[in-house]
Amino acid sequence: MAQGPNRRGARRGAVTRLNLILSVILIVIVLAIVGVLILNSRSKAEPPAASPTAATTNASPTAALGVATPTAAPSAEPTTEQEAEVQQTPTPEPPTPTVEPTPTPVVGEFGDLPAPDMPSGNSARRPITLDYRLDLSLQLVPTEAPVYALEHRTWTLDEVQALANSLGIESEVVDQGGGSFRTADGSLYIASDLVRYINSAPDSSGATNLPGDDALIETARTWLIEHHLVGADAGPGSVRLRDDDAGRAIVAIKPVEPQGILSATPEASVTLTADGTVLQADIQWPAALRRSNYGLRSAEDLWNDIRAGRGYLEIDPAALPTSDGALTGPASLTSVSLAYTLAGSPAAQQFLVPLVVFAGQAEIEGADGPIPVKVYVPAVSAQVAPRG
Repeated sequence: MAQGPNRRGARRGAVTRLNLILSVILIVIVLAIVGVLILNSRSKAEPPAASPTAATTNASPTAALGVATPTAAPSAEPTTEQEAEVQQTPTPEPPTPTVEPTPTPVVGEFGDLPAPDMPSGNSARRPITLDYRLDLSLQLVPTEAPVYALEHRTWTLDEVQALANSLGIESEVVDQGGGSFRTADGSLYIASDLVRYINSAPDSSGATNLPGDDALIETARTWLIEHHLVGADAGPGSVRLRDDDAGRAIVAIKPVEPQGILSATPEASVTLTADGTVLQADIQWPAALRRSNYGLRSAEDLWNDIRAGRGYLEIDPAALPTSDGALTGPASLTSVSLAYTLAGSPAAQQFLVPLVVFAGQAEIEGADGPIPVKVYVPAVSAQVAPRG
């Protein structure tokens, strides 16, 4: 009988503990739910913080203009696909430099030209060896120049007779054949470009005071043009010889083009008295000069000719020392220009061809000081080399 109440008490104790445990669990669940609700309410009440990246993007001028500039973060390591693309990209080859072909020198309408008429050696006719130095750029050397073909003049008997009459020659004109004429008294002779006149009348003025050079040149030039011995292409000329004691002067007239003609053709030489009377005239003047451009040899070739002594040296013999033996010394060439000389035969075809002229000074051992020099070298590329 005594055991019944104990069993009931034990059951009650177990129920009480179970209820207590469940109550604690329920309280924990409720507290957890309440904590979650509080946290959620706080997160909704506070605005999210702006990231530095977003602020920077909004502040950029690109973002202000409404232009989206996506920036991809570089990968720390290249992917396998990127490595394959890098390996497959061909390495660009360096461009091949363009080689400019050397231009072929221009050959004018006269074709290949004969050798120029020029001397060799030097004007002093003494052994001279100079060590040339070029003190100017080879780019200053011309690469083209005109060549002039001489068109020979033809005369008729009537034309020669008219000239003799205008000169006051009363002698009969004789046709010698082959295009040559002369007067019976020998005062006039004509053959193609050559005209030779000798005034047989005495100089009766008695004047001996020569006028100035300019007046002498103008007198000679006017006389030549009035008698149709030269054309309007006659240049200003120069006084070659002036003898004030005898009252005589020799005036030389060259064509206005080209300048720097070294040869005696074309040229008109007139001997004048003090009162302007023409005593003698020697004229070698073509009917026309036909022009065509030609290419010149390279500046390096011309310079090599000078260094090898293949140019013609013009130097004043009076400035050289009188000692015997070869003359030596350095020469500095500081300028370059063109000169012209004849090429070809009068019986066939003649040309005025250019020469390149290097000028400067030479210091000859034993001389009193520097001596002016000029060195002439053939210039045209399409031309036979001169002899000697």
